[in-house]
Amino acid sequence: MVEINDIEKRFRKFRNDFWEDVTEINAGESKIDTEELKTKMMESDYFKTIKTFAEERGWNVTTKDLTLAVQKEGEEKTVEVTLVDTVEENKLFIQPWSRVLQKLENLKQ
Repeated sequence: MVEINDIEKRFRKFRNDFWEDVTEINAGESKIDTEELKTKMMESDYFKTIKTFAEERGWNVTTKDLTLAVQKEGEEKTVEVTLVDTVEENKLFIQPWSRVLQKLENLKQ
């Protein structure tokens, strides 16, 4: 079963792997297409681990851009776990661990 400390490790790796690309995109100096980078991010272990974490706790998970929308079966409430924000067009912001942790704690309950 996936635990929060497993996700934190994946977050740190994710941030280390993508911070340079995000900085270049935000500065308008990237050779990588924003959509290509988003796809790589969504295919990362970080996204996959959070999805598994939620599914193991009975949540249905839908991926929308760089956000995971999770919903308990039979409930109307949807919790959005934004892992990377798109600020303006072609500007990305990796959410800090503290914000992600807060959302994960809500899913755990």
